[in-house]
Amino acid sequence: MHKDRALTVIICTAAIIFAIVFKTAPVIYYKQGKNCLQKQDYINAYRKLKKAYLLNNKNKDYKYYYVQALTKLSPTLTVQKEVFHITEKRENDSAEQLASDKISEWRSNITYNIGDNYIEQASSDKGIIRWDKKSFPLKVLIEESDNVPSYYGAQIRTALQQWQLTENFIKFKVAAKEKDADIIIKLAPTPSNVCDGDVCRYIAGYTVPKIKGSILKQMVIILYTTDPQGNFFSDKEIYNTALHEIGHSLGIMGHSYSSADLMYMGGKFYTPNKTSFLYLSAKDINTIKLLYKLIPDITNISKEKFDTKGLIYAPIVLGNSEQISIRKLKEAQNYVKNAPEIAGGYIDLGIAYSELGKKRDAAKSFHKALELSRTDNDKYIAYFNLAVIYFENKSYDKAGEYARMAQNISNSEEIKELIMNINHQLNKT
Repeated sequence: MHKDRALTVIICTAAIIFAIVFKTAPVIYYKQGKNCLQKQDYINAYRKLKKAYLLNNKNKDYKYYYVQALTKLSPTLTVQKEVFHITEKRENDSAEQLASDKISEWRSNITYNIGDNYIEQASSDKGIIRWDKKSFPLKVLIEESDNVPSYYGAQIRTALQQWQLTENFIKFKVAAKEKDADIIIKLAPTPSNVCDGDVCRYIAGYTVPKIKGSILKQMVIILYTTDPQGNFFSDKEIYNTALHEIGHSLGIMGHSYSSADLMYMGGKFYTPNKTSFLYLSAKDINTIKLLYKLIPDITNISKEKFDTKGLIYAPIVLGNSEQISIRKLKEAQNYVKNAPEIAGGYIDLGIAYSELGKKRDAAKSFHKALELSRTDNDKYIAYFNLAVIYFENKSYDKAGEYARMAQNISNSEEIKELIMNINHQLNKT
C-alpha cells in the first residue's frame, strides 16, 4: 500500500515538473534566440527560436522571430522548404508575410539571373521530371528505317546537335542497345484513323517518359513517318518536330504560350512548319537552364544519391500545388482551344481537373480523350485515370472495368497496384 502511494507521488511530481518545464522551456528558448538574433548569430538564433515555436506554435511572437532568423540564413534546401511551408499555413500573420517577402525576393533574383522563361509550364502531373545533370551525355538510340528518306535520320541528329549548343551540360552520345538508352527515338507509321473526310487532326510526334516509382528509366520519342495522306515529311518538318520532342525528353513536359518559342504547343507542333527551320528562343534556353537548377520530383537516380547542393526547391519558383494546378488547367484549356480534335489536350485537361478536385469535369475530359484517342498510350492514360476517378468515388465495379482496359494495353506496375486495391475493396464490400 505504501509502495503504491509512493509511486503515485513520484508520478504526480514528475508530471508537475514536466508541466513546468514544458511551459517555461519555450520562454527560455525564445529569450535566448532573440539575444542571438540581436548579436547577428543567426544560426543559433534559428535553432533556439525554432524550438520555442515548435513547443508553442500558437505564439505569434515565437513564430515571427523564428521566421526572421530563418530568412537570415543561406537558402539551403532545408531553409527553402521551411520558409515555403510557413507560407502555406494560411494564417495571414506577420511571420507569413515575412516568409512571402523572402520567397518573392528569391524569385526576383532567379528571374534576374536566368531571364524571361516559362518554367511554370515545364512541370508534369508528377512534378518536375528531368535527368540528373551528372548523367550527361545522355545515351540516345535512333531506330532508323529503310522505309523513309535518308534525311530523316540526318535531321534528327541535327536537332540533337542544336540542343547541345544551348547549354554546355547538354550532351548526347550514341547508345548501342535499346536497354542502355536514356532516350529512344522511334519512327512509327501514322495512325490510319486521324481524318474525318477532308479534315485531318494529328500530331507529328510525341514523347512518353518511362517511370518506375520515382525513377526516370527512359524517354521515348515517337515520330510519325508520314502525314495522313501518306506523304513523307520534308527535312524541315522532321527537324522541327524532332527539335520540339527532344525538348520534352529533356524535361520540358509542358508548352510555352508564345508562338515565338520552339516549345509552343500550337501549329508548329501539330502541323510542322514547312517553310523554315526552327531555332530555340531565348525563353526556351532560359527555361531549360532554370529547369536544371530545380530539384526534381522524378529523376534517373535515387533521391538518396541526388546532390541537392545549390539547387532550388521547385515550389519556390512554381508556387503551391493549387497554383500549379490552376496553371495546368489554363494550359490544357489553351491546348484544347488550339487543337480540339487531339486527345492529348483532353488528357491534360482531365488531369488538371482531377488535381483541383473537379472529378466530374475530369471524367468528362477523359471520356472525350478516349473518343479522340489514336494511340495506345493516350488510351491507356485515359482508362487509367478514369479507373482512379471511379475508385475514389467508391464505384469499384466501374473502376475495375476501366483498370482492366488499361491493363490490356500495358500491364504496368501502377495498374497492377490499382487493380489490387480495387479487388481489395470489392472483397471487403
